[in-house]
Amino acid sequence: NATTTTTTIDFTSWQATHDLCRALLEEIGVQNWSIPEGHLVPGFTQRRNYCEWVESLLEKDGVRLEEDNIRGVDVGTGASAIFALLFTSRHPKWDMFGTDITKEAVESARRNCSAAGAAECSCDDTTGQVDGDNCSNSSSKSRRRISIRDVSKRRTSVTMKVLTEDQNDNREQEEEIEEEPILDLDLFDEEHIDFTVCNPPFFNSMSDSSQNPRTNFGGTRIENSCRGGESSFVRRMILESRRVTLLRKTNKSIRVRWFTTMVGVKATLKMAKKCLREMKETTKIRETAFVQGKTRRWGLAWSFERAKTFEECVNTKIVEEQI
Repeated sequence: NATTTTTTIDFTSWQATHDLCRALLEEIGVQNWSIPEGHLVPGFTQRRNYCEWVESLLEKDGVRLEEDNIRGVDVGTGASAIFALLFTSRHPKWDMFGTDITKEAVESARRNCSAAGAAECSCDDTTGQVDGDNCSNSSSKSRRRISIRDVSKRRTSVTMKVLTEDQNDNREQEEEIEEEPILDLDLFDEEHIDFTVCNPPFFNSMSDSSQNPRTNFGGTRIENSCRGGESSFVRRMILESRRVTLLRKTNKSIRVRWFTTMVGVKATLKMAKKCLREMKETTKIRETAFVQGKTRRWGLAWSFERAKTFEECVNTKIVEEQI
């Protein structure tokens, strides 16, 4: 009689979830991936679905995904550099940038990108100037480039002034927010960014992190928590993205086609959409759901760009959609 062998995975083991992610990445050609013990192991399928959704946003804007001028930024890339690796494995001509605020995560992300054969371009982590002639693993025929940047030195308490409109008397007021930056888009010496991606910290503190006893994906304090939790982080990101757009009126600034983020709590999604709808500069809002087993997450995307202005910037045909 034939015997049947059943393979099971112990999801309560961090090492097991790490090795599963490693194996799945190897299936798509990303070799020798690993992260330091205890760091956050990304859910492969969920992250891949996020990438596919971002691709659909670009395609609906008329972007040809095979083009070689697509640029994306992973905000808080972590030790895994999962989004940079997924996007460039699917589109080798794309340029991906990742940022993080811990030295260990940045070093691990750079190792993973180098091991995967990506061209890691050296840059000044403070000014963002890239040395295009000093890329490891690069060749004249290869445009697969990933740049991981340590933004910890740029983290000081700053006052971010955001213009808000008082709809009652149509006056502009300044709202001061004592927060550190999240997007760091002024760091990039690029004419345009096509999209940002982000997996925000979920909890207000690690003590709030009630680990699911059935799974163990790890995560450091920086990866899992921030002051105010996910809701505060996403709101700050939205306000900062608007600030980038407002600054462009007076200064040369990067154009961003789509800002996106993953959302883990329905209440955060509701808050974020309300915040965006109250901003007169918002031109498009999109959302989707990522469902894997019993876990549900959402994707939220927004834009302040109108079709004609972005078409002039990147010279691509765009179909404008209304909210």
